[in-house]
Amino acid sequence: MLNRVFLFMSLVAAVILAAMLFFTTPAGVGPLGIFAFFLLIYIVVLGVMTKLVQIFFRFVYKKKEMTWKEYADAGVLAFWPVMLLVFISMGTTNFIFSLIGATVSVALILFVIKKV
Repeated sequence: MLNRVFLFMSLVAAVILAAMLFFTTPAGVGPLGIFAFFLLIYIVVLGVMTKLVQIFFRFVYKKKEMTWKEYADAGVLAFWPVMLLVFISMGTTNFIFSLIGATVSVALILFVIKKV
């Protein structure tokens, strides 16, 4: 049931995100609009990652229901594109460094979640 909620939220966020991209500019929406943009990206990717984690655990571990740890994994993995955009906007010298920085950050957060 929670997977359907994530999917619905993701679809609504994708529609709002598309409207923001086509009809506004960053200067027009201001700081709150830019924050909403990043939040909508996270919500869209959260829906996709939740479905991918569910498929992965269904095939690898033969589990039909997801526990709170799988949802936490999907939430952290969904944060990767936002971290990548943060590293790019901070002005890292190379795109590879941005990829490595976002990946290491997400890997550290996943490591902490697995130890809890």
